Amino acid sequence: MRHFTSLALIGLLAACKLAADSAPAEKEPAALPVPEAKADGPAAATTAIGLDGEGLRFVDKATGKTSLLAFGVPRAQAEEALARVMGKESDRSSNAECGAGPMDFTRYDAMTLNFQDGKFAGWFLGNEPGADQYSTMSGIAVGTPRAKAAGSATIVMAEDSTLGEEFSIGEGEDSVGGMFAAPGDDAKIDALFAGVNCFFR
Repeated sequence: MRHFTSLALIGLLAACKLAADSAPAEKEPAALPVPEAKADGPAAATTAIGLDGEGLRFVDKATGKTSLLAFGVPRAQAEEALARVMGKESDRSSNAECGAGPMDFTRYDAMTLNFQDGKFAGWFLGNEPGADQYSTMSGIAVGTPRAKAAGSATIVMAEDSTLGEEFSIGEGEDSVGGMFAAPGDDAKIDALFAGVNCFFR
């Protein structure tokens, strides 16, 4: 609307002055800056978070000792554990129409925790700022090429998946799932997940 109003005014000025004034070109809006991952919780310097098919695994950077935040723990406990490493959550939301039933979500940069009935039910890690804070214990992460992932773990491709190049690391209900960005050995992992997720298959 603003563009058309500017053109109308220019036409009027041209008729009065016998010469058309040129309208200034409208500039493209600047892209919003992508926020950097925080990882600024009180335990960020001493603790890493590993991706696990049974939940999330917290690793002591000095000793290598691990502890599992297992699916099924209360939401408050899961959120407190993530916040100790990643800092304050960046978003909370809900979806009543997930394929697995109504779910609630708490997001920490690239990591989303999924909750059902007030309990930690799954996690999803997208290809976004902050994804490099996480990997499996075998070193597989978002951005890992297919050939490299296959060299450190058993990669099982899902047949006829509606999600695209879907795979699992190992087999069974406690495996970590994921998606490659494209076919081929050079394709990189675009997302990783485990537990219950809001997918429509």
